[in-house]
Amino acid sequence: MRKLSYALYLIFIFSIGLQAQTKVTGTVYDEMNEPMPFASVYFKGTTIGVTTNENGKFTLSSDTTQKVLVASFVGYTNQEVVLKNEVTENLKVKLTIGQELQEVVIVNKPKKHLSKKENPAYRILQGIWANKKKNGVKLAKAYDYERYSSVSLGLSNLDSVFLRKIVGSGYDSVAEIVKEERRQNKFIVPVYMKETNEHVYGNNLLNKERIDMEAERNTGLNQRGFIFDRISNTFTTIDVYEDDIVILNKAFVSPISTRGYGVYEYLLKDSIVEGGKKTYHIYFFPRESADLVFEGSFKVTDKNFALTEISMRTNKNINLSLVRNLYFEKYFETVNDTMYLPTRDYYEGDFTLFTKNDDEKGFYVKKNLVYSDYVLDQPKEDAFYDGKIVQTRGDQFDKEDQYWKSLRASELKTEETRKVIQDLKSNRKVRSVTDIITVLSSGYMGLFDGVQVGFLWQLLSNNNVEGLRIRAGLRTYKSDNDRFRAMVYGAYGTKDKKFKYGAEAKYLLSFKPRIVVGASHLDDNLQLGGKLIETDELLPKNLNTNVIIGRGENYFLSRVKRTSVNFDFAFSNNLHLNVSSVHQQIKAADPTHFSIDYADPLTGQTLSALTDYTSNISLIFTPGRYVYGFGVDQKLGTTLYPTIILKYIRGNKGVFGGDFDYNKIQVSVNKPIFLSNFGTLKTNVEFGKVFDAVPLPLLNPVTADQTFSVVPNSFSLLNYYDFVTDTYLTAHFEHHFNGLIMNRIPLLKKLKWRSLIFYRFAYGSISQKNIDMNRSFIAYQAPSDKVYSEYGFGFENIGYGNFRPFRVDFIWRNDFTAVNGKQSPGFGVRFGFIPEF
Repeated sequence: MRKLSYALYLIFIFSIGLQAQTKVTGTVYDEMNEPMPFASVYFKGTTIGVTTNENGKFTLSSDTTQKVLVASFVGYTNQEVVLKNEVTENLKVKLTIGQELQEVVIVNKPKKHLSKKENPAYRILQGIWANKKKNGVKLAKAYDYERYSSVSLGLSNLDSVFLRKIVGSGYDSVAEIVKEERRQNKFIVPVYMKETNEHVYGNNLLNKERIDMEAERNTGLNQRGFIFDRISNTFTTIDVYEDDIVILNKAFVSPISTRGYGVYEYLLKDSIVEGGKKTYHIYFFPRESADLVFEGSFKVTDKNFALTEISMRTNKNINLSLVRNLYFEKYFETVNDTMYLPTRDYYEGDFTLFTKNDDEKGFYVKKNLVYSDYVLDQPKEDAFYDGKIVQTRGDQFDKEDQYWKSLRASELKTEETRKVIQDLKSNRKVRSVTDIITVLSSGYMGLFDGVQVGFLWQLLSNNNVEGLRIRAGLRTYKSDNDRFRAMVYGAYGTKDKKFKYGAEAKYLLSFKPRIVVGASHLDDNLQLGGKLIETDELLPKNLNTNVIIGRGENYFLSRVKRTSVNFDFAFSNNLHLNVSSVHQQIKAADPTHFSIDYADPLTGQTLSALTDYTSNISLIFTPGRYVYGFGVDQKLGTTLYPTIILKYIRGNKGVFGGDFDYNKIQVSVNKPIFLSNFGTLKTNVEFGKVFDAVPLPLLNPVTADQTFSVVPNSFSLLNYYDFVTDTYLTAHFEHHFNGLIMNRIPLLKKLKWRSLIFYRFAYGSISQKNIDMNRSFIAYQAPSDKVYSEYGFGFENIGYGNFRPFRVDFIWRNDFTAVNGKQSPGFGVRFGFIPEF
């Protein structure tokens, strides 16, 4: 997943913006020809507007043709400009003193943070907090409405020379279409777009909501099996009324949060009577520019304190990597003179790899949401809200072009964008670049049609038993939605001169309910002392032999010959039942250095190998996880989510040669906790117990890690098999401050590092009957008398410019005495390559 995350960021050179019908860029000046920051600029007769930045500059666009632009500022006469062209650049607007408002409150931006009593904006914020649960569709007994969404990706900030290199002979046709997206003589070129139209039904008395997908279409490179869908889900629907807004796995404090006054400066610009209603216009600014907050403005009504519009963006100094800017707009309309409902949302992400400079090429992600056809207080039958339309095929909601043209949202002019994307799909240079992206993101490269070679990230590794390990494999792949998927790999060690292999096949037996059957077979060396809990019993997901440079000695490998059959039943995308049968033969990979010897329970004879046959059942619950795709291998979004696993393992003696009857349970709870501007706490708690006497490979070693990498949910300063238990409890707590501390330390804050702290512990026991069975080199030791713990701190977001994927941890442990080989260190430094925002 870390490799996949890294590859995801390489895709950031691709993105898109929707095409505007009218676009204006320019600067607002005062009578002294000085730029005017925070002036309002909008299209006359609309709610489409922006504020100028600190240099008085603005960029304003509309999806429909606009003829008049208006600039205004408190105490100045409004200036109207007639637009002669659909695209106007470098417009200069001058404002003169003299405007008289019906009611004006002028508040200068304070040089220091004003107290709640001093700032008139605080009273308005109190009104918003008191009424925020009384606004929107929640005021109605029942509601339904249409929701159209378009998400587009594309290259940004391209000049004509660069554009010619990409599209070659197709430059003229592409440039003609994308010229409406020019911004400061730069081009934005689309490569992918996804559109959906949904019908939303809700009943507030029942507290239920039903969302029916009515239509969906995808255009662009994603249809060739890429992972652009993960990027397109950068933005979920944002509710500014929530105290915290989670974006890119970071919690941003909303400007109207009840905690907002601690992190924002508020400026009440004016109050104007419009349409017989008094509206306040409030600006907000970060108190600390690097914090995860926004800057912008919102308008709010006087009586019910409902938002009529809000625009906000991230500060250029914000402590986020790979992000140049995030920008959001939300608009609301009044219904029955009291209820304000959303009409349109606009989200935009601007990402770059190296710097935040305005002239660097990068990518855009843009999302438009249009809400229409509201019907209020007409509830349906109670049972209706429990219904659900399940999507089981990628083409299930395909509609003809005429359907899309009939939508109210067709005013967004997406047809031109789709035409450019279709042209680029067949462009040889674009396809060659995206092929490289596929290799980097998946670790596989095409060998011939339907077959890929890989996994590239496991090509070379090293351990004491095998020496240099060389591994390569093949997998079937036609598209992301393949119903059947198979893979095979082979590995060879230059030291032991032995060949290893593994194979796996899976088939999507049923779309609804979703049922997947699979089988696997391997004959390979595995590190059972570093094994984490797994949700299926196919080929292992955690390959602890895949290490280039390790700490200490790693002779503790087991040679495993294993055959498994797996059945996965999905009650929903986030609730799975997994049933499997596993037959395995286990012995030590290097008996001269490592032994799994045990006494036969009946004869007392010392045996050095075992046969194990188990029946396993697991229940996996992942609330909030985003899952997409309709093939045998579904894909996961990048949003953090909880994971709860309940697993029962039953050993069966005498079945297919099984040597032991035993029962084993494992429980794992992994949960991220967003703590607003205080950061994110990642927690993992795991419990396991073996109820019967079994040899070493079937027990529960405390998960150790002998690499120099940051490996989640493992103990960095333990050697493999330092602790062996039949009953254990482990917990890992890791708090990421997201810059809260480092942003406030002079000089150090320029580094843009982010701090973290962690604590983890292991507690467990080993029964006397398991100790008595042991005849191996391993002496059984468990953290029963004293909890074993590791703790420390670290820094992440280390790098250069806008690319900061590195992390370093400083780790200590409590005292314990190793009884199996070398003493593990009491202090260590670990490094991670974990690209994230």
